[in-house]
Amino acid sequence: MQTEFRAIVHSEYGAPEKVLKMAKRQLTSEELGVDDVLVQVIARPIHPGDIQMLSALPQGGPVAPIPEGTLRIPGFEGVGTIVRLGTNAKAATRFSEGQRVAFFPAAGAWGEYVIVRSNSLLPVPNEVPDRIAGQMLINTITASVLIKAGHNSLKTPITPPVYILQNAASSGVGRLLTQIALDRGVRPIRLVRSRQSVERLQSALPGPPVFSTSDSNWKQRVREALGGHKLEVAFDAVGGKAIDDLAEVVDDGGTIINYGSLGGNTGANIYSLAPNNVALKSVHIMSWFRLNQDEKQKDFELALNLAKNHPALFEVAHEYEFDDFQKAIQHVSSPGKTGMVLLKSPNQKG
Repeated sequence: MQTEFRAIVHSEYGAPEKVLKMAKRQLTSEELGVDDVLVQVIARPIHPGDIQMLSALPQGGPVAPIPEGTLRIPGFEGVGTIVRLGTNAKAATRFSEGQRVAFFPAAGAWGEYVIVRSNSLLPVPNEVPDRIAGQMLINTITASVLIKAGHNSLKTPITPPVYILQNAASSGVGRLLTQIALDRGVRPIRLVRSRQSVERLQSALPGPPVFSTSDSNWKQRVREALGGHKLEVAFDAVGGKAIDDLAEVVDDGGTIINYGSLGGNTGANIYSLAPNNVALKSVHIMSWFRLNQDEKQKDFELALNLAKNHPALFEVAHEYEFDDFQKAIQHVSSPGKTGMVLLKSPNQKG
């Protein structure tokens, strides 16, 4: 077996418009291991983290060197159709050629084909469209990692009602975190950065209170929404000054859990944590890889349940054709963007 396909590649790290190009690649049957599956990709999301990583920005985490003379294909998530299975008999009981699957992790999702380990695949039922299946795993897994970290940060005994505060609540991860919290009896209070975002979020996901940090009295309004109950956990995806502000609202001995830096790479003022004895904890999706396979499978099932029961959580900003990948990348960082940017393979419907 030999398969020629196109992929978006880079040989060095840097600004996407400078380092990315389209190239033809070859796959041979020898590259397909016993536990591997060859998937023809239908669509894949472009996450901000993908861009941070290929740009070698600090918030993208450590980057693996690209050996001289080789090309790296970005992307780790998507939806596609199984073309060929490895020889693992157990995988053959769960999957079949022609079956539609979501996948994560799979290095090289920005190619028309990708090789994926069989335990990184999730069968997708017909009721879940490609535009949702292609983006439902990474963000759900991140939200699941966060809610576990939040639970572990609560003081025992845990006495309901439990409140959490989350900024960047209108983001993909933010919305999923809200829904998971609600499903588990936790009461979220949500923060966004503009009054327009308040209106959009209340319309898309009504229920828990939403406040704009552009209003001077938002901290007072958060305290009022708590109704005298304690706030032990706040989730931060912005970084910098946002952490300082959250530290003023969290109760004594509480925890701020950071999982992003949408506000840039500026650091928080460590002294802002001291008055309320607030702990600052960092959480990254990489911690998910240390879980056993049963726990990972539960998060896959959580993603599928959310996709089926709450499809509006998986908003799409725009679907781009494969050749328009540079436009898609620019859209990811555009002001006011809501929803996921998807990149479709040629002749694929969303």
